[in-house]
Amino acid sequence: MQHVNSRTRVCWWRWRRNPLRRGSDKVEAWTGLVLGIALFVGAPVAGSLTGLAVYDHAQATAAQQRASSHLVRATVLENVPTSPAAADEIAARPVHPVVVRWTASDGRSVTGRAKVPEGTESGSTVEIWVDGRDKVTAAPRSSADSWAQATGTGGVSTTAAGLAVGGVWLAVRSALDRRRMAEWEHDWAVTGPQWDLRKH
Repeated sequence: MQHVNSRTRVCWWRWRRNPLRRGSDKVEAWTGLVLGIALFVGAPVAGSLTGLAVYDHAQATAAQQRASSHLVRATVLENVPTSPAAADEIAARPVHPVVVRWTASDGRSVTGRAKVPEGTESGSTVEIWVDGRDKVTAAPRSSADSWAQATGTGGVSTTAAGLAVGGVWLAVRSALDRRRMAEWEHDWAVTGPQWDLRKH
């Protein structure tokens, strides 16, 4: 118990009044407190807010994509050969652009190129997204994709904020150490000759 109390007193000595505490020690103590709060509270909050902003933007973009495109059923007009890797049921099936045909909203027959999985045979029916000009377009972003992007961006933002806090702490510590060394050299320049006089 006494060992714990001694260790606690050593850890918190910069916060207590004592003749050995310098101005740089107080600056270091307050800087450590502020940066600690920034690291453990500010960085996660900043990452979360960034992730939520990215998610909202991604969802708004997906809504715009859904409003400007629609899903149609198209007929594949050519075979898509299967590679050895695609034959593995565990692996994701690669996709390739092939010619497909679908019926537009006005009844016209439209052809275009769309990406379909390997192994798809001619005459098969697939679902594709087309825009208002009957051009094949990418599928709107899903909610899962938006969350994945938001999570990744939030994690990167949190890490970047933590690294920034660490960089500030190292810079402050380096500046304070230089100041303390200068103060010690000044004090020794005053005290050193007095020690020499005592020896003689």
